[in-house]
Amino acid sequence: MAQITPARALLLLVSGLVCLIAASGALIGALFGGARIALVTAVAAGAAGALVSLALRRRALAQFAAARREAGSRGYAEGIAHGVLLHVAAYEAAVFPRTGPTGVTHEERAARRTVAYRMAALDEVPRLVREAAADALAVLDASDRTGAEEALAQLAVVVRQEYARP
Repeated sequence: MAQITPARALLLLVSGLVCLIAASGALIGALFGGARIALVTAVAAGAAGALVSLALRRRALAQFAAARREAGSRGYAEGIAHGVLLHVAAYEAAVFPRTGPTGVTHEERAARRTVAYRMAALDEVPRLVREAAADALAVLDASDRTGAEEALAQLAVVVRQEYARP
């Protein structure tokens, strides 16, 4: 079976609608004038439906392509913002390890810090997310546990709010 693309879905939908319009034309023609009028109205209604669908096809496909591009760019930016949240949380886990002060080596902590800062500095990260990440990283660098929890929670809220809008 062929893959359902937007163009194929539009073709199938329009074909069904043209058939429905032609059948409706035939029914109306049969009610008002017999078999010959039914044939004429079915052909006329089907042809009109096909011409209208051909005229609107290009516009519909252009809108499909624009929606696909927008969804792709929005999904990419959302993934980057969630990546920032993930790496800042990983850095928090290195600053305040659950296994005690010997749970994370200094090199691992420095590596997580570097990755978190690099992710937060990407151009694709929205401004509000970047600012919240900078605040969280500054508090983590100061090793303030209470402030870090609040800053990380604020970063999570900003990431959620940034992409919860329709």
